[in-house]
Amino acid sequence: MKEFLKETQPIFYRILEKSFKENKKTHAFLLVGDHTDDIATFIAQSYICHEDTLACETCDDCIRIKEGLYPDMIVCDGKEASIKKSDIDHIQEEFVKSSVENNGKVYILKNIDNATTQAMNSLLKFLEEPVEEVYAILTTKNINKVLPTIQSRCQVIKLLPESKHSLELKLKNEGVDEEDSMVLPHLFDSIEECNEYKDSELYFDVKNYVFYFIEDLYMKPSDLLINLQINLGKKYKKNKEAYALFLNLLVLGMRDMFHVKHSIPVLFVKHKDFFEKMPEDGKILQKIEIILEYAERLNNNVNLALLLDGMVYKVLKGV
Repeated sequence: MKEFLKETQPIFYRILEKSFKENKKTHAFLLVGDHTDDIATFIAQSYICHEDTLACETCDDCIRIKEGLYPDMIVCDGKEASIKKSDIDHIQEEFVKSSVENNGKVYILKNIDNATTQAMNSLLKFLEEPVEEVYAILTTKNINKVLPTIQSRCQVIKLLPESKHSLELKLKNEGVDEEDSMVLPHLFDSIEECNEYKDSELYFDVKNYVFYFIEDLYMKPSDLLINLQINLGKKYKKNKEAYALFLNLLVLGMRDMFHVKHSIPVLFVKHKDFFEKMPEDGKILQKIEIILEYAERLNNNVNLALLLDGMVYKVLKGV
């Protein structure tokens, strides 16, 4: 994790290392980002571990923290259910007692934005009067849902999304083929999400549907809608995730077609010949804008079949 943080979160890593080296440990962190669990665990390990400035990740304490077996650590996750006042009260009651390990105590509140108002207020009082060697690690994907007064009592760390290039290299090192290693980082922000989709039937189905769509659009436009309904519309009829993936992949495919015609490197490297066979399209950028518009509409509660029909109609018109 140290090397990962050095590479992907260099500013945060320097802040963390400096504070621990100078024994000026922050009593409360608020991590803001999509994938914070492993980093929260590493910070918890660093508070407890005495083998190095930051967590060694191999000692007994570090291993127990990672496995959730450390007795002086409490974890609550707002993703599973709202964090309630009783959860905060329980932490306070437990941490008033003597430490089992004499190494300090840590509580991690994941997705703190999904806490009740009463829980937030109770937490605020706890943070306002920090107890010696009791450390808090809060995480959220949406800082706007966290009380400003709680934010002000934490060191707020806004995590950087992992770079596309870094994700591409990781995927290639894992043996993912060149094309998918280049495409997946343009769809997802983390290696976990990329790995979730890289071998999935959904991903490969939808990627194929994208090339069927482009071929029909330029070679057999009269078949475009019916073929899309048979493929995507039939197998993934009510699957919003599949529709979102299709539209996002379609944007990448249409961009690649534009790039091929302008001698720009493509993501779908195995399909370069396919794009070269397609005719020139002076309105391709307008078509991409239309697809993006319909991809955004997916965020609303919409009829998926009607959304697809509307997108096809506008793309065929090219305006």
